[in-house]
Amino acid sequence: MKKQSGYSLIEVLVAIAITSVVLLTVVTLFYMGRRNVYSGKQTTAAVAIGTRMLEDLSAMTGEDVLDNFAIDDNTTRTTINLQGVYGTTMGGVQGQLQFPLSAARNTSACTVTYATDPATITCTNDPNGYMQNWLRMVIPHKNFDEIFAKPELGIILTPRNPVDVAQPWTTARFTKVRAYVSWQEGPSRRRYAFFDTSKVTR
Repeated sequence: MKKQSGYSLIEVLVAIAITSVVLLTVVTLFYMGRRNVYSGKQTTAAVAIGTRMLEDLSAMTGEDVLDNFAIDDNTTRTTINLQGVYGTTMGGVQGQLQFPLSAARNTSACTVTYATDPATITCTNDPNGYMQNWLRMVIPHKNFDEIFAKPELGIILTPRNPVDVAQPWTTARFTKVRAYVSWQEGPSRRRYAFFDTSKVTR
């Protein structure tokens, strides 16, 4: 009788183990690649929206910025806190970014009605509709999460070197403006894109 050769049980188990490791690596690469492509797409969209925000702001004088976002000397200056900002620690809180003696305007003050396409957007402290127009870029139709998950757009205004402390906004020599686009990228990860400019009081 002729002896037949074959694989031992140990050889089969080793081959299965190697194949499993290779397959796991390939699947992980596909997952990471997909996540990176998705993240890059969102970052590109955020940069496009932030650039539009800066273009609108650059066309305004310092006085226009105050008027367009309903800021006057009665507007309270306070510490604005942004949560979930990667790589920051302020006030003993990890992921917190603080802007003291500032005022904020953001899309959390906007109401979105989805009865029509595109959705109807109304925002408070937005007399000339700039915040509304910026949010329209994020909600082009009827889905709030169409471009970003849980998006928020906003500006933080900080008066610098006011001539009269009692009139900190109208007598400030210049106003620092930080625009931002924020969205939820994962269960515990919020992303921000920041865009800075300054407006000199003429």
